Amino acid sequence: MIDKLRTLWSSGRPGRRMTEFQTDPATAVCALLLEASEVDQQSPPEEQALVRSLLKDRYGLDESALEQLLARTREERSTTGDLWPFTHYLRRTCSPEQKLELLVMVWQVIFADRRLDPYEEQWARRLPEMLAVNTSLMIEAKLRARALSEDPVPAPAG
Repeated sequence: MIDKLRTLWSSGRPGRRMTEFQTDPATAVCALLLEASEVDQQSPPEEQALVRSLLKDRYGLDESALEQLLARTREERSTTGDLWPFTHYLRRTCSPEQKLELLVMVWQVIFADRRLDPYEEQWARRLPEMLAVNTSLMIEAKLRARALSEDPVPAPAG
């Protein structure tokens, strides 16, 4: 663990700050969708396939461009060690409507395997703060994603 921290500290330019991190919309969105797929320490095929499909549809990517985006995103995620640069970028650059669309996609990925893991729900509940949206927008996104599911995920009891 300490070696990984040393590598992270020494790999950047001297004096580089996280606020200087440069990304693009597709990479930032991809980072959030990958995190949604992996946050429960699993990445079921249903979630992986949906991440790929959502990215292809949203950005009009062919298979080669999609693979490049996924590789670039994984590299940036491993370099930063955190989602903050991606959520910070989206927080600053997206309109409320774009954030709603992003949150719907996140919930679609979470619901893709037809189960809501506590880790997924906990992470998703932190997203409104990370993206600077109100909770009602998050609830709307969750309801829209549930409605878009072919086999809706059952609502929690109680």
